[in-house]
Amino acid sequence: MAKRLTDGNTKATFVPVISSISAPTVDELTDAGIVELENTVTDDGLDVSFDEGTVEGNVLASTQDFESPGRSKAQIELTYYRDSSTSADRMWSVMTRGTAGYLVVRRGVAATTGYAAAQKVEVYEVTCGERKPMAPERESYEKVQLKLYASGTYTTEATVAA
Repeated sequence: MAKRLTDGNTKATFVPVISSISAPTVDELTDAGIVELENTVTDDGLDVSFDEGTVEGNVLASTQDFESPGRSKAQIELTYYRDSSTSADRMWSVMTRGTAGYLVVRRGVAATTGYAAAQKVEVYEVTCGERKPMAPERESYEKVQLKLYASGTYTTEATVAA
């Protein structure tokens, strides 16, 4: 069994408009208004996790407890580098507090490969939180953390449409 390598094989994009989260189109994912994230987000700075509630289903006649998965909530935080060029510092200038859009993540394909029909992606409807500049460090670049709030539905199994 060959394991999938993560280094260089994750693409992440902030997309202003997607008409169907289960089938984003190549045009939507490559529109001029997108923000390409994979060359700005740190190598460990794409943090997508889930919190899931529990529905208890205990009954009087049983001596065991039963439960089912409840509501889930995506929790997303990005850590990224600032760029000294204003035109290249798109995460800072576009992804400001209150900006709504979609985070699209593709895993297992070289980040340099463009989006294409039939690729599997994750799509999260999000609203950007406040940008949080991180404390300066020796021998480091300027970094920022950005929380993305799950403000609508999401899917971890979308298929890119032509």
